[in-house]
Amino acid sequence: MTEQGSDKPQKPIEIKNVRAKGVRGRLREFLRVPMLYREWRREKGQLVNPSYPDLLEACNSILIAPCDPDTVAGSKGDEAMITAFVERVRAFNPVCQFGLLTYHDQVPETLADLGVRLEPVWANPKWSLRRLIQTMSRYEGLVIVGGDVMDGYYTPLTALRLWVVGDMAARLGKRSATLGFSFNEKPSSRLRRCLGSLDQRFVVSVRDEVSLERFKGVSQANSRLVADAAFLLRPSFSDRVEVVRLWADSQRAKGRTVVGFNLHPMLIKEGDRSRRSAMISASVAALRDVAARNDVSYLFISHDFRGGPLGDEAMLGPIFEGLQDELGERIRYWKNHFSAKELKAIAGLTDAVFTGRMHLAVAALGQGVPIVAVTYQGKFEGLFRHFELPGHLAVSPESILDPSRLAPLIDELISSREALASRVADSWPGVEQRALLNIEPFLAKEIAPNASSDAVFSNP
Repeated sequence: MTEQGSDKPQKPIEIKNVRAKGVRGRLREFLRVPMLYREWRREKGQLVNPSYPDLLEACNSILIAPCDPDTVAGSKGDEAMITAFVERVRAFNPVCQFGLLTYHDQVPETLADLGVRLEPVWANPKWSLRRLIQTMSRYEGLVIVGGDVMDGYYTPLTALRLWVVGDMAARLGKRSATLGFSFNEKPSSRLRRCLGSLDQRFVVSVRDEVSLERFKGVSQANSRLVADAAFLLRPSFSDRVEVVRLWADSQRAKGRTVVGFNLHPMLIKEGDRSRRSAMISASVAALRDVAARNDVSYLFISHDFRGGPLGDEAMLGPIFEGLQDELGERIRYWKNHFSAKELKAIAGLTDAVFTGRMHLAVAALGQGVPIVAVTYQGKFEGLFRHFELPGHLAVSPESILDPSRLAPLIDELISSREALASRVADSWPGVEQRALLNIEPFLAKEIAPNASSDAVFSNP
């Protein structure tokens, strides 16, 4: 039985239209990247070098630059980082106010609840560094939610804009920093000139050792190691989550292990339909095979609700349909558009998670739940180092196109879950301290952000 949420399904986007937009996007970047460099050089030339901010005082207003100013929280990972940052800064400084740079004048409900003010000037009506500088002048600090866009893999133009905004905030004497981000091994060459001349007052936080090594190979900026800010997110046990908990508890009462499962279309390059079909077929066969040998139940977890060829439903829906009839009560897929805080709670209801989404992995590990990850852009290697997890449990998308290779991975996750969970628990205190470093640049200097979470590894 499919568990449906109240959300209306979104109209699928044709792959050919996505490719056409990709061609237009590359042409747009070819023209606009040089223009942005000229605009940045002009604005730097007009600045009188300001004094440094008073680090003994707390930062009472912070402007947030998200990595996707269009949807902002369409990716639950972005929502998790922003929510965790706002809540943790306010835990130390309750009067701090926040603004959010966007394209639009509507804020996601989860952020509206936090009292975040909208600044719909990112590119409305068009991009203007001068207008953004005017907006920044009303704030004491700026934070860049870098995620996985700062190396220019998706779009060099967006990455360059974020780097330039962060640099200019620092030159204006503002507290300026990134949240921890990933950095792949082949950053866009169009960023090289920018990365080589960032202001040293701009604090560049990188969320894993591997990404930090890569970043230092191309920049002498003021960079340091942190852990993902989303580790600081507190779970929300809403009524919707309670429904999931009741099912998970019922499965454990019957002696079954509850395994969370996630795959998504972005694991397949350029919307290759044949490879997507192969991954779906392999997943159905492998999950069926594992269920025949183990007392296991599956909880399918979407972590991106953007719909079309980007959202997780494009992969999870067909896999679920291929298993629903034969597994019955042993498989569930709730299609509600859960918040990031709810998804963290849901991850904690499982015994282990198999995931293609970075921030579902973060949610699970933050709840003490071990993982196997399907990696992309080299993002998971550094995450696994944080928890001293075996590297062979981070696998390439190609390796799961064959069910005979995928099934043993899930078998190992099930059989080794207790030992892996012990490693996660042992590593957590250090990871949490590194995650807290994300908020440090915005606190009064004498405050040490070392408070532990209220409930670590609270697996309901």
